[in-house]
Amino acid sequence: MAFFIKETNVKALPLTIIQEEDLYIPFPSTDSVSFDDNVLLPIGLLSYSQFDATSQEKILIAVPNIQGTFYGDFPFITYSLTSKGWTLDNEYHDGLKYGLEERYSTYYKKAKDFYSKNNHLTYDLSEGGHEWLFKIGGQPPLGQNWCSSLYDEMGDNPELDNYFDVMDEESGPEFESMNAKEITYFDEELEKEFVYLGMFSYDTYLDGGGECIVFYQPELKKVMVVAEFS
Repeated sequence: MAFFIKETNVKALPLTIIQEEDLYIPFPSTDSVSFDDNVLLPIGLLSYSQFDATSQEKILIAVPNIQGTFYGDFPFITYSLTSKGWTLDNEYHDGLKYGLEERYSTYYKKAKDFYSKNNHLTYDLSEGGHEWLFKIGGQPPLGQNWCSSLYDEMGDNPELDNYFDVMDEESGPEFESMNAKEITYFDEELEKEFVYLGMFSYDTYLDGGGECIVFYQPELKKVMVVAEFS
């Protein structure tokens, strides 16, 4: 497994979503997209046209309602678009017997109700500034703890080493161009590249702290979510 630093520019420029837009619907229901609502807590419905102008796909961004999401049982979790809609991939079904802690599910319902009434979310669901719902595109935030769950090839990846060297300097001839390069994740078992879609905060939706890093494999119609708790 590896991250690829590519010569192409990022597929989608960074964009912070605060409330519903044409390209992003917060808290989608089963009326707007088919998914297993017993297992997936819907965060948003993202238009893939941001990443591929020819695509009409709508991708479900969700929190898998299994304990392994937060307790390190899995380095990452995937769910896919099937004939039954978006469903958790079979290899994670063992986690279904536990589910999320009740406080996460309870807070999610409060956040959903708050958004329905106010058309935005705030910190602690109280008065205050609008919290971001989802950050689309750009580059994945490499160098954090979540990365160690996905790869161990740091010593064998000169391009990745150079990326960190350039970014650490925060200036110089390569810094601007390196900021624009596309970064994908290659799964050796599947022999497929995953595109970085963006991220959201668990704190916003579940009062759980940390962020969720989201990738997508367009050929397999598979979403990969990775927890970050630095």
